[in-house]
This record gives sequence, structure tokens and C-alpha cells, in this order.
Amino acid sequence: PSVKSSMTNFHARPFGRASEAKSSKDDDEAVVKDSNIYNRFMAGYHRTANAFTEYSARGFKGDLNSSFYEFLAMGRVAYLVGSGTFIGVFNAVNHLFDAWGAQQAKKVGTKFAAGVVFYGLAKTLSKEIMSRPIAWATGVDIEQPYKNSITPFPKVVDKRPLKPDEILMDMDKYYPYQKLWESKEFPRIDLVEKEFFDTVARKNGLGSDLNCSETEAKPVLRNVISTATTAGRVSSFLWAACGVCLAACGNWDEFYDTYLNPSKMGRFKPDKEKTFIENSKARFANFYENTKLTLKGFKSEFCNSAKEFYNGAPKSTGFKKHAGKAVFWTAAASSIYGVANSIIRARSIGKNLCDDKIIDNSKDSMVV
Repeated sequence: PSVKSSMTNFHARPFGRASEAKSSKDDDEAVVKDSNIYNRFMAGYHRTANAFTEYSARGFKGDLNSSFYEFLAMGRVAYLVGSGTFIGVFNAVNHLFDAWGAQQAKKVGTKFAAGVVFYGLAKTLSKEIMSRPIAWATGVDIEQPYKNSITPFPKVVDKRPLKPDEILMDMDKYYPYQKLWESKEFPRIDLVEKEFFDTVARKNGLGSDLNCSETEAKPVLRNVISTATTAGRVSSFLWAACGVCLAACGNWDEFYDTYLNPSKMGRFKPDKEKTFIENSKARFANFYENTKLTLKGFKSEFCNSAKEFYNGAPKSTGFKKHAGKAVFWTAAASSIYGVANSIIRARSIGKNLCDDKIIDNSKDSMVV
């Protein structure tokens, strides 16, 4: 859809209000970003990085400009810090146990570590599974990122006269990256143009070349935001459960011992008789080979874990044998249902709106 921006990619710049001072005319307004993988990743990264730095600093100080959006973003801090603590609790003290105890604790600890990683990856990928087909079918991409433009409240009243081209530091704008449709009640329809609503209307059976496609398509837009967001959140936790179960299967401790142990993988030792360039080439070649072997080992262990997760451990029977299938197909069914429900409900609303019409909005009309 056409939007009020040049649809450019993200520009790398440091975080923080002072470093994000106005650098171009476009920074005066919110800008919609193209919904590609890179931009969606950078939007999430920006939000997470600022949650640890700028947002938390303003929140703890009770800053006047600390917002509810920033409060919600700081929930990621608890996720990441808690995950790191969870891993550390089961791995940091293994060296204090005897040989047998350390070996058994390591098996548990490594699976917990893999579980945390797979939990996050599965939860993130599930959003792509849900949002892509919904965006294609309805025209509404609930993961659409945009760079907001916020002018903060002044905290200090400066009574001295300002010099030409001088601005108060407290009034510098800052630019959080948010989702365009993250709110059903307050969607940012001001950032999209008529072509977006034309697309939504056309894809959901409201017709083409409408006189006021924005008015016609708003009920469909709000419905898709509600149904797709709810279904995505439910589905993401079910896929996250699959990730945790996957990590609980297989022998991840053997993978760590073999492929993440520098002594076993062959740590590079520079040759004093060779030049710096020769040693650098050898170091890169060693890193390349180790990386290739690690990825190959990861693929093998991942496949083994997936087979054990889906088919059950060897000699397992009853619930243990079929539990993995139940978890996987429950997660898959939730995604399929969520996508289908969002699309069908959007089309149904479009049909009902067409059936209830008295005036054909695709034709010229005059109020008498």
C-alpha cells in the first residue's frame, strides 16, 4: 500500500534522544517503514535495546515523558534477564559437584539453555507464520513497522531568550519504532493514504473505486487487528512450548561438548614464523571450518531432537510416545485456525457491509 513516506530502509544510528536529533526534514513526522524482514527485525531490536537503556532510565526517574508504550516495552527486560538467570542457575555451579553430579547437572543445564533459545525463536517465528498470509489475503499487516516522532513535554522552563536556530534540549524529538496496527482503538490511519484502504476494500469484497474507501474499510481493519493479534498471541505460546519440548529431546550436552568446546574443535594458535597476514588467513580458515562443522552438527542434532520429539523416545509408549505429536499439531492447528478465522471474518464483514448498503458508493451520488 502507498504510505506517506518514501518507504526507505532503517538508517543505522545510535540510540538515545540526543543522538537522534533532527537530521532531515522527514524526521519532523512519523514515517512508515517497508514491512520486510530487515525492517521488522530492526524495529524489534530498537525496542529491546531502548528498553534496557533509555526507557528504563526514564521510568526509574519518574520522567514526565515516560509513556505506557515504554512501560510495555520494558517487559522484554524481564524476559531476557530472567532467561539468563534461569540458564545461570543450572549451569554456573556445576564445577562444585563431583564428576558424576556435574555430568548429570550439565545434561539438565544444557537442555534448559537450549529450551530458552528455542522458546524465543519459536515464539518469534510463529508471528511470521500468522502475519504473512493474513497480510496477503486481507491487505492488513499487523507487523507493519513505523518510526514514530514524539515531541516530549518540556521539563524545565528556560526564561532566557533563545538565539536564532537554538532549541531547548528538553524539547528534542525522539523516534521510537512501533507497529502501525498495534492498537484496535487507535490505529494510525493518519499515516496511510487512500490506496491502502482501496486495497483492503478490494481484497475483502467491498468493491473497487469507492468514493470513501476509508470509511468502508475501517470496520474490516479493526476486526483484522483484533482477531489476528489475539490469535497470534495464543499461537506464539503454543509454538514456544514446541521449542521447549524440542530442546528437552536429544543429546544437546554432547553437541555442546563436541562443537562448542575450543579444545575439541581446535583452537587456533598463531605461528610466530609467519607474517600477520598469513596468520590472519589461517585464523579465518580455521574459523570457517569450525563454523561449518558446528552448523553440520547442529543440523544433525536438531533433526534427532525433532524425531524424538515427534515420535517419542525409543521404547516409549502411551502418552509419552504421542505427547510430542499432540503439542505440535495443537500449535499448528492454532495457527491455521487463527489465519483462517481472521480472513473469513474480514470477508464476512465485507459481505455484510455490502448487503446492508443502500447507496452504491462506487457511483456518483448527490444529497438532495
